[in-house]
Amino acid sequence: MDSCLFGSLRSAFLSRRLLFGTCLLLISPWGCFHPATHKPANVHVQFSDIFLPPQHMSDTSEMGASQTASRVLTLEEAVQEALAASSQLEQMQRRMEAALEQVRQVESSFFPRVMLTEEFNATDNPVYALMHIINQRRLEPTVNFNDPGRQQNYATRLQAQWSLFEGGSRWYDRAAAAHMHQAADAERMAAQNRLVAAVAETYYRWLQALSHIGVAEEGLESARTDERLGEARYQAEMAVRSDIARLKARTAEMEGQLVTAKINARRLQAALERLLARSIAAHEIPDPSSSVPLPSLEEPGDGEALVKEAMEKRPEVSAVKAMIAAAFARVKSARGAFLPKVAATGQVEWDSEDLGEISDSWMVGLQASLPLFEGGATVARMREAKARLREMEAKGEEVALDIALEVRQAFLAVQEASQKIRVQDERRKWALQALEEIRHQYRNEVAGVDSLLQAQNAWLQAEVAYNAAVFEGKTAQALLRRSIGDFAEGVL
Repeated sequence: MDSCLFGSLRSAFLSRRLLFGTCLLLISPWGCFHPATHKPANVHVQFSDIFLPPQHMSDTSEMGASQTASRVLTLEEAVQEALAASSQLEQMQRRMEAALEQVRQVESSFFPRVMLTEEFNATDNPVYALMHIINQRRLEPTVNFNDPGRQQNYATRLQAQWSLFEGGSRWYDRAAAAHMHQAADAERMAAQNRLVAAVAETYYRWLQALSHIGVAEEGLESARTDERLGEARYQAEMAVRSDIARLKARTAEMEGQLVTAKINARRLQAALERLLARSIAAHEIPDPSSSVPLPSLEEPGDGEALVKEAMEKRPEVSAVKAMIAAAFARVKSARGAFLPKVAATGQVEWDSEDLGEISDSWMVGLQASLPLFEGGATVARMREAKARLREMEAKGEEVALDIALEVRQAFLAVQEASQKIRVQDERRKWALQALEEIRHQYRNEVAGVDSLLQAQNAWLQAEVAYNAAVFEGKTAQALLRRSIGDFAEGVL
């Protein structure tokens, strides 16, 4: 019977050895899942379901290169591409994932910790040597306590530790981590709100620069027409040579303005390409006259009502509120350090001298501890947590004031742009009428070159000012929506 029992114990002991070796192999660098082979899922926000009609959802892959090649870049498509290509949103997404893992790390402290260890040691120290003999159940009356000789021990140990109470610190640490995850999510939405507004602003300024190219081309063509008319009058001896020189100078000036307008448009196109993370093809360049409805803007309502709406919708407000809640939870967590801690431990151990006869033992315990003096470290942590809380509260007040100022300024900018559009529309109508009259008088030899050049300048400036007012109004409207937080969901 003893031999059967010994054989069973030996088999169980060797099985535990094999299990332990397998665990070591799995957690070793050779058994780990290599990070280079792990490709995270695409976390970019997909907006095809928003901008494509439902009946075309299944036909997206069948659009073909011909349709894509003939389509100009719209603002909605630019927003969609910028959101998908934004490295900043990618960073925010990873920050959210890290914050979620912090929550899980804190939650893991509520569970017991179980460890499996395998140990071998040899010693001639009397204390440790006697401990090995006793653990292996080999203590004999003839053992010399002062010199038990060289002893060795193979030990397999299974340990469990469970923290039962830590003054509530772990609950508040988890709450703080959860609030920081909410803050990271709100910061991602705030970045999305800013990005959509930046794309809209850049797109409208790009259209404005493209419209200036059209105005410059019209001005150049008008200057060349007037130059030809002046040369005809000079040939008929109805004009002097200085008039021709001034008309040619005017033509050269318009050529320079056309070059400047094209360079400005290319610069803004480069800025938009930076947001899209790709180049814009020539066929994608839109016609500014058909890309934006031109007349006027609808003036916003009450400015203070918009401020109140922004306080409810802006992600920055939600983020700072979550940070304040996290700081308050950390204060409570630090306060828990003044309370006693209770923990339970358990251990099962198998000892053997030469992997032959095995002796097992177990131990359970319950421990309570109360820190009496730590050199002021606990008090310092408490004060630090309170200081961080006051810092977050001050930041919340600053964010609220900044948002209110931003909304009021954007509100006034839209009002100003709406008035400018009406004024500049009247200005360009009268400037065009004056240019036509002066040009008619110049043909009939009633007006001179100076009057013609002045009328051309007035008309050109009026056209440029009107186009600028229209697109600046659209930009102001986009910035007002950003200040309210309308773009937080990534939709125009």
